[in-house]
Amino acid sequence: MTIIHNEGQDPIIQIANEFTVIQVSYTSTGQRERLLVSSPRLGFQTLLDPLQLESLTWQPPETFSKLLDTPYGPGTELNARPLSALLGKD
Repeated sequence: MTIIHNEGQDPIIQIANEFTVIQVSYTSTGQRERLLVSSPRLGFQTLLDPLQLESLTWQPPETFSKLLDTPYGPGTELNARPLSALLGKD
């Protein structure tokens, strides 16, 4: 985890592993507070309010596994095959 400090702005928390990089920052729009979650590598971002964040805690792990059916974002289909299929060793 890295904390990125931008002068005059709230810090950005960056979390990464061998597959992805994600950045989380706080934003306030009028009377609404939200977290901005962004994927700088893929160019996606979303604003989540407190209720939306809480709803994440209600989800079973299977929900998040389903989201990974399209790991490169909406509009992409994962056409991965097992390595054994590629090598003809089924």
